[in-house]
Amino acid sequence: METVLIADDHEIVRRGIRMLIESFPEKYHCIEANSCTAVAQILSRERIHYAILDMVLADGNIFSIIQPIEACSHHTSILVYSMNAERIYARRFIEKGVRGFLSKQTSIEELEKAIRSIFKGEVYLSEELKESLLNKSPTNLSQNPVDRLSDRELEVVEYVVIGMGTKEIAQKMNLDITTISTYRRRAFEKLEVQNTIELKEKFLLYKTQAG
Repeated sequence: METVLIADDHEIVRRGIRMLIESFPEKYHCIEANSCTAVAQILSRERIHYAILDMVLADGNIFSIIQPIEACSHHTSILVYSMNAERIYARRFIEKGVRGFLSKQTSIEELEKAIRSIFKGEVYLSEELKESLLNKSPTNLSQNPVDRLSDRELEVVEYVVIGMGTKEIAQKMNLDITTISTYRRRAFEKLEVQNTIELKEKFLLYKTQAG
């Protein structure tokens, strides 16, 4: 029986996805996790065939665990199911080998379609994302500084925008304060802003325009 890892920091979301999968005629073994740490522990003892992951778990962002999941479980098919903006994050995850990215604002029918797609070995892309990826040229990328942020820089910016300080971000990302300060400085340079207020305004503006 193939194993499905469902990782989300909200139990009701995990259970909802589990119930949906258990309604399929095919049978799957579902395992739940609410943190990156729990995911790592599961990987140490289980062969994961499919993973449905929220982008932000209880103890951090999944950017750092995507490759370990694939490495430990031999090319696990991953679907990212998140409240974070598809226009900013989907392309990044697809480039890392993720099989699909789905917004939590979509319907249950679309979620079922996405899950069935990765279970069949297919790549799931929304119509909007397909168009975005087809139209993503080097020229377009250069016009949006958010696309030039590294994964870590983008993660730091997201935390700054919601009001977290450097020390708090360092604890959240399990990195030292100096490293966080470096990511923050680089993000300021790439977004061409001088302070946190400008950062928030510019990031939120480009976040709506990304893609």
